[in-house]
Amino acid sequence: MKLLWLIIWKEFQHLRRDPGSIRLLIGPPLIQLFILGYAMNTEVKNTPYAVLDRCACPASASLLASTASSPLFKFKGFARSETELREWMDQGRIRAALLIPPDFSRRVEERLQLTPTGFPDGEGAPIGIWVDGQDASSSGVARGYLTSILNQWSQERLTQKLRAQGRNLRDLMPLHVDTRIAFNPLLESSWYMVPGIAVILITMITCMMTAFSIVREKESGTLEQLLVTPIKPIHIVLGKALPFFIIGIFQLSFALTVARLWFGIPFLGSYWELGLFCAAYMLSSLGIGILISTVAKTLQQALFITWFFLLFFMLLSGFFLPVENMPGWVQIITRANPVRYFMFVLRSILLKGSGFMDLWREGVSMLAIGAVVFTGAVALFHRKSG
Repeated sequence: MKLLWLIIWKEFQHLRRDPGSIRLLIGPPLIQLFILGYAMNTEVKNTPYAVLDRCACPASASLLASTASSPLFKFKGFARSETELREWMDQGRIRAALLIPPDFSRRVEERLQLTPTGFPDGEGAPIGIWVDGQDASSSGVARGYLTSILNQWSQERLTQKLRAQGRNLRDLMPLHVDTRIAFNPLLESSWYMVPGIAVILITMITCMMTAFSIVREKESGTLEQLLVTPIKPIHIVLGKALPFFIIGIFQLSFALTVARLWFGIPFLGSYWELGLFCAAYMLSSLGIGILISTVAKTLQQALFITWFFLLFFMLLSGFFLPVENMPGWVQIITRANPVRYFMFVLRSILLKGSGFMDLWREGVSMLAIGAVVFTGAVALFHRKSG
């Protein structure tokens, strides 16, 4: 045990004498947390759009006023033809377009002529919507927003007509929807993204720095000197990993403090339970760092291999796309991804106040993956250093 503490003390002394490593541990995570917390935004805002208004009537003016007042869209002007609209979209000036037909006003008024049963007769006025589909996700959201605004305008016109006759639209609707949003009532995207960013940053630091620490010893030749001493390989591995385990805990605490005070993200769960889940998770991230260090011979190789693993971990963690949206065979692969489980755990503890009884499956999965990876990494390091 004394030899292990000596290795840990040596690692902290090395970090203290290396200002570059200290800046790497503090500066980039802090900058990334703030910038990515705002940049990684799933909301679709300020979508540029244009209008081809062939009616130019009070009804179309009222409709366009409802879209222009929305912060979700940015009006770029009136087009003279469909060809011009297409040119603007090809040039990237707009991402959406509204096409209003010449008989828009007449069709609207005909639709508002109520039958004796109280329901409008005939078909409504057709409105064309063009959306740039290069970004399928954002385009789908923008189309949904635009359709919702147009439907709301149509409903308001019908409500005014019914109110003039002393009736209420809600009395004619066969369905009334009461929507309640749990855990994130204001739909703040930062509440979802910032915890995910914190997991990614902790993974990068613990995995990368552990690998760099051992590979640096290889390049300088001091690893061979350590191996000829009475120090066992397991002491070297643990002595290299434990300092970054402690640093990872501090970084998570700092990230959650920023999330709470700056982004206003609530913390509804238990700090102790989160700490235990974090320890189970870092068993995997530290083990991956050790595994990389046994394969890589230089820092450049370690950096390349680390980014190779991190790319898959991030894309298959549910950070960008929900795991449920992935093909079935890909979902099976994600079960071996510890980032997926810890990201779910962190979000659940912060926003839902979930505890062990709710998250024990994810905890067992992280422990199993961590035990396999860490044990395999130590065994491989021992074999290669033997």
